[in-house]
Amino acid sequence: MARRGLPNILITGTPGTGKSTLASVVARRSGLDWLNVGQVAKKNDLFDGYDKKYDCAVLDEEELVDELDDKLSQPSGGNLGDYHGCDFFPKRWFDVVFVLRTDNASLYDRLRARGYTGKKLEENVQCEIFQTILDEARESNGNAKVS
Repeated sequence: MARRGLPNILITGTPGTGKSTLASVVARRSGLDWLNVGQVAKKNDLFDGYDKKYDCAVLDEEELVDELDDKLSQPSGGNLGDYHGCDFFPKRWFDVVFVLRTDNASLYDRLRARGYTGKKLEENVQCEIFQTILDEARESNGNAKVS
């Protein structure tokens, strides 16, 4: 693959680790184009049903990839993605992937403040404890791209 003019960067991590907060600052200071992937999905109604167990819409990953492919495949680069998952994104999209982590007590408090309860709260905290997102990022992007 030819080198991009500017890198495409992905910031990922468990919900509540500070992805959107960091991405907004980095985008503002760097001039990179911030793609809040969740907002792109909402704006374009890229969902495939609703999960009652987790009280959230189910992302249509294929439709989302189709929606973002032209932008993230441009040789100019300059994009900053922000999403809590990364294993379904094409490896070619991002030059580097940053996985945010936080301590479990802080994460628990942040998620409770967002209204997470029950299984949704428990499983997101467990995801952080077991570094699920970090492992997915390494597996889908290779260790060299993941920090």
